[in-house]
Amino acid sequence: MIGRFLNRLGGGTGAIALCAAGIITIAAPQPAFASDWGCQVVLCLATPGSPTKYAECVPPITKLWNALAMGGGFPSCSGVGIKTKSAKHGYTMTVTQTDGTTSRYSLDTRYQTVTQQ
Repeated sequence: MIGRFLNRLGGGTGAIALCAAGIITIAAPQPAFASDWGCQVVLCLATPGSPTKYAECVPPITKLWNALAMGGGFPSCSGVGIKTKSAKHGYTMTVTQTDGTTSRYSLDTRYQTVTQQ
């Protein structure tokens, strides 16, 4: 079936064009979408500089600081594992992605700052 499709595209030239289009589609940067609060928090905390650097991150990070101040826990995000541990002035957070890579952050609830460890 694929062979017939490639033949219709013009033989070898069509196959090369199809492969090139596939590579470009895969290699092109794709926007990250976070449909729930937990995933929004993870994306914003991973932003270099400040987790509120972008306007879209202000509401979820503000909600996070308010939840932590009230004694609530961290939200969850499907596709990543979030482990938190209480620290002297906030929390330490380890984010493990599906490919096994991890990132560690220190969240200071006094000054509402995030530093990557």
